[in-house]
Amino acid sequence: MDLTPIYTFTEQQVWAIAGAFILMLFDMVSGIIQAVMNREFRSSTMRTGLGHKAVLALIILLAICIEILSAHVAGLGFGGVTIYVVCVAIIIMEVASIMENLCKAYPELADLPVMKIFEHAEADAVNPKTVANEVYKRG
Repeated sequence: MDLTPIYTFTEQQVWAIAGAFILMLFDMVSGIIQAVMNREFRSSTMRTGLGHKAVLALIILLAICIEILSAHVAGLGFGGVTIYVVCVAIIIMEVASIMENLCKAYPELADLPVMKIFEHAEADAVNPKTVANEVYKRG
């Protein structure tokens, strides 16, 4: 009986997947906290947010499927970067959302100089081509 795995994740892929899911959880918790603090907690809003997180999880699973297929089907050509690019984009989105939640919960944070970084980071950094180029550079 052959027990060879069908795919072996790289350390970067494992960290990217774990980071994306951890930050998705962090975003949900920070969103609940800010909604409770601002007396804006609504189950319908939470349901929508959970739906969005489910879609992001499906996107990560799709990237994993593409990586596995690329390892076994000649000509797909996505091997090595799909999971990384998808997860890095999700991580950047989640960090921006977490910072937004924290600023809503604690408005004085919005005036701190470090928060100015996040005003431009979302527009600049979520470019998949930039992420793919960085992956290529790192090997």
